Amino acid sequence: MMMLSWSAAALAALSFVLAIGFARHRLLLLATVLAAAVAARIDGDARALQAMFAFAPVLLLIAAVMPEARWRTRRNAAWLLLFAFALLMTLHAPAHVVTALDEFLIALWPGTDAGRGAMAMVLLAAVVCLLRWIVRGTVAELTASLALLAFGCALALLHDVERSLFALTVCGFLIVLGLLYGAYRMAFVDALSGLRNRRALDEAMERLSGIYAIAMVDIDHFKSFNDTHGHAAGDVALREVAARLRRHAGAAPYRYGGEEFCIVFEDGAVERADDLLEAVRVAIEAHAIRIRPIGRDGKPGKPKDVKVTASFGVADRSEKCKTPKDVISAADKALYKAKAAGRNRVIRA
Repeated sequence: MMMLSWSAAALAALSFVLAIGFARHRLLLLATVLAAAVAARIDGDARALQAMFAFAPVLLLIAAVMPEARWRTRRNAAWLLLFAFALLMTLHAPAHVVTALDEFLIALWPGTDAGRGAMAMVLLAAVVCLLRWIVRGTVAELTASLALLAFGCALALLHDVERSLFALTVCGFLIVLGLLYGAYRMAFVDALSGLRNRRALDEAMERLSGIYAIAMVDIDHFKSFNDTHGHAAGDVALREVAARLRRHAGAAPYRYGGEEFCIVFEDGAVERADDLLEAVRVAIEAHAIRIRPIGRDGKPGKPKDVKVTASFGVADRSEKCKTPKDVISAADKALYKAKAAGRNRVIRA
C-alpha cells in the first residue's frame, strides 16, 4: 500500500511538472485534479474524499471543454477563473454545498445514486477529448481521454483504497506517457507530413552500418504548383506524397525539407530499392489529389483533382561512398540528373 501511495504521488507530481514544461494546458489541469485526488485518497479524510467525489467530475469536465490555447486570452481567463473557483470549493466548500452537488449528480441519472452521475460527467469529458483527438489527431487529446477514463475508475472505486489508488496511479502514468510521447513527436516527427523529420534522419545516419542505400525524392515543379494552386493545396500535396512513400517505399521515409524526402533502405530492401522506388513513382503519378485552389479573389475555389510527379535519385554505400553523408550526396547528384533528364523518373548514382 505504501509503495502504491508513493507511486501515485510521484506520478501526479511528475505529470504536473511535465505538463508545465511542455505547455500542455489541458493535461496540466488534469494533473492538478489528479494531485488533489491523490492527496485526498492518501490522507483518507472522509470530508476530503466526499469533496473530491462531488467536485472532481465538474473540474474534469471544465478541463476537457477548455480550449488548448494561451492562457492569457480572455476566453481562457474566464475558464481558468471557473476552474479555480471549483478547485477552491473542493477544498473549502461547506457540507451543504457538497450535498447540493451530490443531489445534482443524482439528477443527472434519476433513480440512482450520485456515483453514476459523477461517472456520466467524467465519461462525457473523456468523449469530448476523444472526439477532439479524432478530428485533430493530437496525442495530448488521446492522453487526456484515457487518463479521464482511469480517473473515472478511481471515482467508481472510491471506497476501495487500494484499487482507487491503483486507478489514480494509472491515470498519472498515462499523462506522463502521453506528455513524453508528445515531446518525442514534436522533436522527431514532421507535423505536416507525419513522417520522421530531419533530426530523426540525422540520428538514423549515425546508426547506419553494413549495406544500405539512400534515395532522395523531390516533387516536380512544386514551386509552380504552390504559385498556381496556393500553399494550402501545396500542403495537401506534401501529405499525399508522404502517404504514398509510407505505403509503397518498403523502407523508412523521412521529410528532408521543403518538397524533398529521403528514404533509407537497409538489409533485404537494398536489393529491391530500384523496384520499390519505381512503385512509389508510379503510385505518386497515378494518385489524384483533391484540392481547393485559391481564386483571384483570394477565396478557396471549387474542389478539383490534380496530379503531381516526383523525381528520384538513389545511391548505395560503396568504397567510393563510405559514409551516410557521402551516400546522400551521391543520391542528391543522381536526383539532379533525373530532373535534367525530364523528371518523373528514378536514376541510380
